[in-house]
Amino acid sequence: MKKLILLGVTISFTMASIAQETENITEGETERFKTENSGFLPIDLATALKLARAQNSDIALARETVKQATAQLKQKKYLLIPDLSFGASIHHTDGPLQETGGSILDVSRSSSHFGAGSGAVGAGSPTVPGLSLTVNLADAYFEPLAARQNQAAVIAAGDAVHNNLLLEVAQAYLGLVGTQAHVAVAEENVQNASELAQYTRDFAASGEGLHSDAQRAEVQRLISTGNLEATRGNLVAAGAELARLLHLEASVELQPVDKDVASILLINPVRSLHELVATALKSRPEIKQSLALVNRAEQRIKQSKYSPFVPNIALSASAGGFGGGTGSNFGDPDGRTDLNALVYWRFKNFGLGEKERIKERRSILAQSKHSREGLIDQIIAEVKLAHSQVNSHQKQIAIAEAAVKSAQSSFVLNRSRIFERQGLPIEMLQALQSLASARQYYVNTVTAFNQAQYRLYTSIGQAPPNPN
Repeated sequence: MKKLILLGVTISFTMASIAQETENITEGETERFKTENSGFLPIDLATALKLARAQNSDIALARETVKQATAQLKQKKYLLIPDLSFGASIHHTDGPLQETGGSILDVSRSSSHFGAGSGAVGAGSPTVPGLSLTVNLADAYFEPLAARQNQAAVIAAGDAVHNNLLLEVAQAYLGLVGTQAHVAVAEENVQNASELAQYTRDFAASGEGLHSDAQRAEVQRLISTGNLEATRGNLVAAGAELARLLHLEASVELQPVDKDVASILLINPVRSLHELVATALKSRPEIKQSLALVNRAEQRIKQSKYSPFVPNIALSASAGGFGGGTGSNFGDPDGRTDLNALVYWRFKNFGLGEKERIKERRSILAQSKHSREGLIDQIIAEVKLAHSQVNSHQKQIAIAEAAVKSAQSSFVLNRSRIFERQGLPIEMLQALQSLASARQYYVNTVTAFNQAQYRLYTSIGQAPPNPN
């Protein structure tokens, strides 16, 4: 178990395998959640991440692709298992037939067959054998190997979708918390601006102040009120975006349980950039996916190289009752068994086609390797960017805290001067604006720091932690 400070609340979480589905909400619970919580809905990060795992269409699609790849792998494993057929057939011939020696015979005959296989006519083996197996032994060996690598690539791709989607949800939730904090700042600013406007009107009415100052203060009050309405609109938009990611109904209006922003520590600050990059190149599911694709391409090349020199086999066995006679007489059926075994080699297009196929698959291998190289560069860049953003925003938090403290002190001092009739109310205007700007800067900085923490955490190959 590990602990982290999340928005001022101490919570615990367990780090589970990315490929596993943890803490899934059942379908019934999901529908109940959506039904019972239509309208206003408080939500926390843990619930948001659980809902994302249970309801997001991208994660559901990734799970289905894993199921598909698993089914394909099992199909390839069954290449050496014969087909089984049961049936019956009736055959009747009227007219000339040519015998082996070349003579033409006018015949009228009938036959029937039933059992394992069907389509037995004359001296020939049944058209559809009861048990049949036709396979290239090289394919039987290499196809499961390639399919296993394909499954590994699909699972890794699904893990990447899972991580990125949970990151997107965490970012959206943190953004929602930040927007709600902006609403609180805007509400406080409206309250302060309204108080300032009232003071300036009172001073103007008593002759101690100017009517122009009262108008300036009123403009500030109106602008602050407009900003508050805009921020409330942003809060609704941020909630709608999170609801979209969680596949919630349009009537649901989300509001975060966390009321204040506070910095989150997901990555130990003593970890160096070099260590983080090494972890990312080892743990990122995209790296595992690219390696599986390279291995799959290598298996395909070996398959093309060895396939012409490995024999094909065709085995068949049929057993049933066969009877026949002249005219329409089927006679009494008797037991019949047919066994066939063939071994042969096939060089398609005199081997020229396989030669070009090897070239094609070598090109696919080269493409996979180049893609892997580009992916490594991309991951390194992502880790470096997220790391630099975390460090930058962490330094800015201290600056923002100092700015809020100074702005708060300035506002209180200016307000005291007005109460003590040592100055005009309009002198509070700049302090009021500075306080609002400092608080907005603090909210933006902490929110950006938290989001950068989650980006860095995901960039090194970890799924965003799910608080309990």
